[in-house]
Formats: sequence, structure tokens, C-alpha cells
Amino acid sequence: MRFGFADRHPVLGALAALALLALATVPSPGATAVTASQSGRADVSGAVDYLTIKATGTYGYQPDTIANLPLNTTINVTFIDDNSLPHSFNISSREGVQIVGYAGMSAAEMTQILFSAHALYAAYVTGPGNESVGAFRSPATPGWYEFVCNVSGHFQMGMFGYIAFGEGLPSNLTLPGGAGSGGIPVLPVAEVAFALAVVLAVLVIILMRLRRIARDRAMEASDKETPILSGRPPPP
Repeated sequence: MRFGFADRHPVLGALAALALLALATVPSPGATAVTASQSGRADVSGAVDYLTIKATGTYGYQPDTIANLPLNTTINVTFIDDNSLPHSFNISSREGVQIVGYAGMSAAEMTQILFSAHALYAAYVTGPGNESVGAFRSPATPGWYEFVCNVSGHFQMGMFGYIAFGEGLPSNLTLPGGAGSGGIPVLPVAEVAFALAVVLAVLVIILMRLRRIARDRAMEASDKETPILSGRPPPP
């Protein structure tokens, strides 16, 4: 019975399969990778009365900055869980307050600081595809507010953002995934996939060439050891 390459060399077969899988995840030229720190900022801006917010698998929101929403208006919100974990979308009741140095802050401490009176808006989703639909009245005066996920540990991972009503966001805010945010920077998925594919592909090529060299040397050694017959019978 003859076996295929993957059967005779399971390690090489697995590496090749991983390389193909990684390459399959790389977007086509011109596509843009979306990450927690580059999640469509300002996609939702201007005089609109609705929001669609996604909780991503990288402990972030999409979008994570929202500006120039109308004042004193009913804002309809659809909060979608695009991850396998529960998440919340809570807009602080305190205008112009940004939490810094929150690495060791507990969920209770964060709630006390951000929501001293009550949340401007709060929503919760429980798993993949789950949606929370609701509405709130936007403030009557211009201002910006921080929104966070208060599921234990998520805010500390960098799951927060900012929303502004009747104005733009300040330029000096600590953004999710940025330097000094305290959160964990997230590498673009496409870049990771491409790097992994390149490394695996190079490793597979090197191993296959080494195997071919070893096979050629074995054949050369076998040829040297085989006696050459002249066609004449051996002497008596």
C-alpha cells in the first residue's frame, strides 16, 4: 500500500495545512483589517439618532469613538455581541471624566467612579449573535463621556471608548490600544495570519529540501556500492 505525503510525514503535512489555513485568513489586496484599536472611529458621527455597537473578540468596541451626536434627542442603540463572552456597554453619567491608571481597579471601584449617579445608558449581551436593543435621551448640553465594559477584567484589557454629543472628542484622550492606555495592544489579525503563513511556508520548504538532499545522497551511496557487471562469466 502506498501512503501519501501527509501519511509518511505527519509533521510536514500538519505544517503545510496550517500554512494554507493561515493564508486563507489573509484579506485580498486592498482589504483593511479591523482591530479593537482601529475599529471604524467616527464611522458613527453626525446628526443621527441611532447607534450600532459591536463587542469584538479582542476586548474592544466597534466603533470605539463616536462624535457629534445630536443633543436632547432619543438615541436608539443596538448592541451586538460579536464574541463568545458576555459584554456590557455602559455610558458613564459623568461628563468629561476619563479613568486613568485603572490596571488594578475592580469592577466595583470602576462602577463607583463612573456611575456615581446612574449610567447614561447600560446594555448587556451574553454571547455570539446576542443583541440588546434600547434607547436613551442624549444630554441637552454639549459634552463627552466614556463608555466601558464592566464585566470583570474587560475594562482592564482595554475595553472602553468615548462618545460625544454636540461636539467632537478632545484630541488628548487616551484611546483604546494606544500608548499608556493600560490595555493590551491588539495586532491586526491579517498581519498575524500573514506572518504565520510565511514562517510555516518557509519551514515546510526547508524541510522538504533537506529531505530531498538526504534522499539524493542515499541514492548516490547506493549506486557506489552496487557492483558493475561486465556480462562475462566469472573465472573458474
